[in-house]
Amino acid sequence: MYWASFSDFIHMGGYGLYVWGSFIACVLGLGMEWLLIRQQRKQVIQHLRRMALAQEMEDEEYEHSSLL
Repeated sequence: MYWASFSDFIHMGGYGLYVWGSFIACVLGLGMEWLLIRQQRKQVIQHLRRMALAQEMEDEEYEHSSLL
């Protein structure tokens, strides 16, 4: 499409509110999705590190008890 001015581009033939509202809603939705995935990823990594540390401690405890 070709618009004669920036104002015509913003108004989009009378559908500007719908178009830009939808655009903003999509951008906000994608942004929130990205933030939530990032937060969940950090939590999973932290949980896995704790599990690995607990397993290491359990293995060391087993080694020490088997030496006695």
